[in-house]
Amino acid sequence: MKNTLHVNGIIYKYEKLVQIPLNTPHNVYIAEASTPYADYYGQVPRMAKPNSIFLFTKKFYFLEELICFSSTIEECLLEHINIASAVIESGGKQYPAIRIKDFPDYSQLVKLQDCLTKNKVEFTDKLHFEEEVKTKVSKPFILEELEPDFYMDQLEEHKGYFVIDRHFNPEEFENGIKQIKYNGVCKLFDAEQGELYNNGKLVHIVRIFSEALDLDMLKCLQKEFRKL
Repeated sequence: MKNTLHVNGIIYKYEKLVQIPLNTPHNVYIAEASTPYADYYGQVPRMAKPNSIFLFTKKFYFLEELICFSSTIEECLLEHINIASAVIESGGKQYPAIRIKDFPDYSQLVKLQDCLTKNKVEFTDKLHFEEEVKTKVSKPFILEELEPDFYMDQLEEHKGYFVIDRHFNPEEFENGIKQIKYNGVCKLFDAEQGELYNNGKLVHIVRIFSEALDLDMLKCLQKEFRKL
């Protein structure tokens, strides 16, 4: 019998955000990740539709708050949405945002903003970021446990996770990825760090994205990361 976990957690990324200019009745700063899964696809964006969109807000919204009114937003949009709470760090400052994943169409963004405004969400309109920012996204996970410490995402394709015993600093993590890829032991992948809150415990994880992802690949990568 499959063991399915419903947990909350955080994914940390260092990425480039680009502003999406919109002519809307409510001023709002909207940005998206310009090169999603860059370690896998390279620096050229592969996806024609929106991937990770960030709508910047005047205050921070906890994940539980967003989940509470996500159903009313979906009714307003007539679309299913993948919503999460986010904080973007740039230039020593933190900026709260709502992250929307796999949004169907750029033309719907004005309607999305209107639906959020009806839920009393207040937006920020003028921001300036460094070329690369740190994003911290708090989100719900639905995971299939393949084996203890190895999981496959049930909400997003080509994503899996393995448990690791510590959190790496950014330089150490990036150098580790380069070393693993240079050795060529495991298949091509994109990786990010994160944490899950499971049964009252904090668990460090590495998120893997690959179109060739399977349990053997996750085991291969966990073994290599443990050598770092």
